[in-house]
Amino acid sequence: MATGTGYMPRLESREAYVDHLEGYTEPAVAELRDGKLSRKLLKTYMLETARHDHDTPGLESIFPSRIHLHRIDETLYRVEDETHEGQIVGLLEMLEKRHPVLYTTLDADDSNKWVRQAVDRNPWLDRLWLSSPILFELWNYVQRNTPAHRYVRLGFEHEAWYEATPGLDEGDDERIEDDEPASDDSARGLAERRRSRVTLTERLGVLQDKLPQFLDLYDPMHSLVQLQIPGGNRGGHLLYHDGHATNRSDSFVEHRQEIAKVLNLYRGVTQHSEDQLWLDTTEVGDDAFTVKGAPVTIRFSQPLSEDTFALFVDLGLKRRTSRLRIGGYITWRGPAKVHVAAIDRHLWQPFLLEATSRQLTAVLPHGTCGNTIHRLVTNVQRWLDPNIEVWLGSEPYATAVANSMRAAA
Repeated sequence: MATGTGYMPRLESREAYVDHLEGYTEPAVAELRDGKLSRKLLKTYMLETARHDHDTPGLESIFPSRIHLHRIDETLYRVEDETHEGQIVGLLEMLEKRHPVLYTTLDADDSNKWVRQAVDRNPWLDRLWLSSPILFELWNYVQRNTPAHRYVRLGFEHEAWYEATPGLDEGDDERIEDDEPASDDSARGLAERRRSRVTLTERLGVLQDKLPQFLDLYDPMHSLVQLQIPGGNRGGHLLYHDGHATNRSDSFVEHRQEIAKVLNLYRGVTQHSEDQLWLDTTEVGDDAFTVKGAPVTIRFSQPLSEDTFALFVDLGLKRRTSRLRIGGYITWRGPAKVHVAAIDRHLWQPFLLEATSRQLTAVLPHGTCGNTIHRLVTNVQRWLDPNIEVWLGSEPYATAVANSMRAAA
């Protein structure tokens, strides 16, 4: 069995690991009920590589050299890490061709750090970005398939990270590059910015009745970052905006099935977005040439101030540590308008971006990963404006997500 450190045992077959993890969840649920949790819950991290026709290295070559993948079968690997003295930090499964999934029982702080180090500066990997429209569509799925008496958990979060703060001298408002709540002694406490964090755990029937009113009254509630899908028996499967999930049910097999449903939806909307948006042209001939493709547009609920726009360009578009994971060359076209010859740090794909105080407009050349769109939408809602409108050309992004859900069902 795994030790208190959360490392997994060294087993030789898929069946042995499934039996281990299926047995692993049951005492954890009982301990949660009794308030005495002695072992770590199973965490799942959904990742993105590239579309199957993209030229990428083999899976074993994608991760840093300190990480070793040992094949168990065609799609499952043990993951060992030299910095953990060769211990097994988790299992990696290719549930979808472009979506590796990491299962781990490490402590949450340790597993989050491990994924940051292995993924966030790796051009071949990105997180799965479950934007609010995707999570809201999964919420619709929960409503259709869950009895009204079951409890559901929803989490909403928005912080006006790029909001210019009046009354502070330059340098006083130090921006901390992490997503964790600030301590009372941090510099982040000097700035007075809009911050909202709401978690609702309630019976499904109550949420169905009250949530539409909350959405109308308070726009940060449009930034959905967390959803727990109820399990078939007890507990559920807690999804987060950055593609990780916690198994709070009593079954690993059920958890894996729910993750596969999420990946199926995500793959569908990502490929649909790529097919709609990728800019391509025919060869020049007697009839000139045709252009195929469309821009993605993210429109803000209200125009940004010039100071906030300038801060967004500086922190969000120029800095190497940008939460948007993009960079490039910026040309100012006015006090609230820039053109960006942008680079997506996932796959190092170039694209064109125009940013104004009213909206973002991006043109994605053929081959750009559709994950770029989900990442932009997720982080703009969480850090800039929670109540945005998004279009893939002339098609609402939310419509594309809903259609992909129907196709995946």
